[in-house]
Amino acid sequence: MNRQGVIILAHGSRNTQAKDSFLRMVRLLKKRAGSSIVPAFFSLGDPTLEDAVGNLVDAGISKIAIFPYFLFDGNHVQKDIPALLSELKAKHPGTDFQVLKSLEHEPLMQEIVFERIWELSGQEKFLPGSDIEKASLDFIQDVLEDFHGEQKVIAARVIHSAADFSLGASLRFHPQAVETGLDCLRKKRTVICDVNMVRCALTGCEDVLCAIDQPGAVQKAELEGIPRAAAGMDLLAGHIHGSMIVIGNAPTALWKILELAENKSIVPALVVGVPVGFVGAAQSKEALMRSGLVYISNTGPKGGSPAAGAVVNAMMRLFKNTL
Repeated sequence: MNRQGVIILAHGSRNTQAKDSFLRMVRLLKKRAGSSIVPAFFSLGDPTLEDAVGNLVDAGISKIAIFPYFLFDGNHVQKDIPALLSELKAKHPGTDFQVLKSLEHEPLMQEIVFERIWELSGQEKFLPGSDIEKASLDFIQDVLEDFHGEQKVIAARVIHSAADFSLGASLRFHPQAVETGLDCLRKKRTVICDVNMVRCALTGCEDVLCAIDQPGAVQKAELEGIPRAAAGMDLLAGHIHGSMIVIGNAPTALWKILELAENKSIVPALVVGVPVGFVGAAQSKEALMRSGLVYISNTGPKGGSPAAGAVVNAMMRLFKNTL
């Protein structure tokens, strides 16, 4: 298996404090990611990009991703880094290189700036209670540009649940997801969730089965050495085929759904998979999106019970509007 390395490439600075701050950030990221993450400087600092690549190659790394730690796609990102990359590919022909998007493409940057300036923006701090939800959703839909139609309605509800545009921007829809979800609601298909927080968030659904509450889940988890939510999903295997699965907390429950689909051909109609967490959550969602199952999910560690409930409740509103 090819080993993966990541180079975080900053511009560089003559200011020692600026360089030290960048290096400290990379050290913290390396602790979290637990992989071969190294710093490099485009100029005015060591190691250079060429040195960082050489060190990774010498360490046996054969796949290298370069993250340009730049706010915008200026000349360095558009011209200079690709030119350097061409030289590096020629020097290291056995190495696979990938250049990631710069910070310009990160939706959370807008949120960070907004948090810094909102008190100075002259916005009203309070609205009458009956107007808050409508005003919030109208504002969100005005700002949303990457979604349209029913997907935009669902994304707006998810953003509203956490007041987080970056969470909405991370949403991903299978092409048949909304249609399948509405069909599940129309046919009153079984809804299965991972934990009680998600069940409480599904305000428009009745008779929801909750994995973590299944009789015998605790004993099965202890006997097999697996998390309780995964054990509960296993116990619900007979109800899963053709159902709607809603996961907002436990990535282990999502892994169990994927396992049942792959190994036992127990295939749900739709998986709303948005588990939250720094360990395993993002990976489980990426696996879901590669699995061939019909899904509504998101990239990265964000998610949670409110987001899972918002997806399904938004589809419930869409369904009721068709009656």
